[in-house]
Amino acid sequence: MATKKLQQITYGYSLDTEPGFAPDGKSIIFTSDRGGSPQIYQLDLQSEKLQRLTYQGDYNARASFTPDGNSIVMLTRDNGAFNIAMQDLASNQINILTQSSINKSPSVSPNGKMIVYATSKDGQGVLAEVSVDGRIKLILPAAEGDVQEPAWSPFLN
Repeated sequence: MATKKLQQITYGYSLDTEPGFAPDGKSIIFTSDRGGSPQIYQLDLQSEKLQRLTYQGDYNARASFTPDGNSIVMLTRDNGAFNIAMQDLASNQINILTQSSINKSPSVSPNGKMIVYATSKDGQGVLAEVSVDGRIKLILPAAEGDVQEPAWSPFLN
């Protein structure tokens, strides 16, 4: 930031998008098609070691870390449907949290307990939430508008 100089950190012919920092600031995750389809990768910023995180499914994107850094939340395509999923980074187990077909833009709450996302109901983009264990699911009604890219605000003191 002090020098205002940009430094390239990913290389190759792939499309690398949607970066997000790990809670400890030591790595980033991002979506890349370097394996043939959109998948989630993690880059250690010190060692520049690159690791593919997702292997299940042919499309995983829009990932972000949970606040504790132990899991990632992402958009995944499962049997042709776009759903919200959570992957434990220690076991690599993926838990698909939603069961509709047009979900997008997941955002993890600052306390790590809920995920807000955009979905469609009666042809209109609406705001929805799901708990990280998938047991609580809410559609938040809106009188007007079309939800596209929801995001949580950080905790304010």
